[in-house]
Amino acid sequence: MSKRGHATWLGLLLVGLLACGGGGETEGGGGEDTSGGEDLSAFEGPITGDATAGATVYANNCAGCHDAGAPNLREHGHSMSAAEIRSLIRNGSGRMPAFNEGTLSAADLENVMAHLQSEFGFFAN
Repeated sequence: MSKRGHATWLGLLLVGLLACGGGGETEGGGGEDTSGGEDLSAFEGPITGDATAGATVYANNCAGCHDAGAPNLREHGHSMSAAEIRSLIRNGSGRMPAFNEGTLSAADLENVMAHLQSEFGFFAN
């Protein structure tokens, strides 16, 4: 492989590690528990997004980690409310990076929420 090929591969690897939080926590220190009693009122409300648009946002921002099983959303997300998921996306936790409004618009956040509801069955109650 050429030097350019190695540099491209290394760059993609680094982007992937940064997007997934780069590690630093052990298996038991997962980032999906947001039950610390924090005020979630800013994150409450109905899901107003478009699931089809959310699938694209998810593919571009989330799938690199979650489709690789970090954590598997089909197993871990169902116990969280929409407000807890919004807070987790905005604030990050553990290996999950934060996606502030400069990184993920409010509309794209709602689109991802609609995708999670449609694709994974979140927020059914």
